[in-house]
Amino acid sequence: MFMLMRRRRHNQFCRERFWVCTRAVCVDIDQIHELTSIVREARQKIFADDVVTSTAQMKKLIEEFYGADAPKEVDVQPLEVVSTKGSGSRLPSRVEKDLKLKNKPLRQCKKCQEWGHHDSRN
Repeated sequence: MFMLMRRRRHNQFCRERFWVCTRAVCVDIDQIHELTSIVREARQKIFADDVVTSTAQMKKLIEEFYGADAPKEVDVQPLEVVSTKGSGSRLPSRVEKDLKLKNKPLRQCKKCQEWGHHDSRN
């Protein structure tokens, strides 16, 4: 567990250093090219003989990184029903709105005594 936390801390430190360097050179194109070549050379130096090709090696690498073995069997639960009420709902067309309004019963307006889909408030 200690090694895992240490590895994550160093990983985060490495990312922070990379972004600090990237932000520092973002205004000059020559510096950007120089940083790109440095990163490319460092990548070739680090990964020159450590190429992971097989799935068994990749699985071992991932298990070492997370510090736990992958389960042999995975239980997948069914998806929950999603309600799209609100911003995700489909907007009805004018025809659909008119059909819905037509199917509603008529009401008598208390102000003008007419039968329709309005009242004194709207």
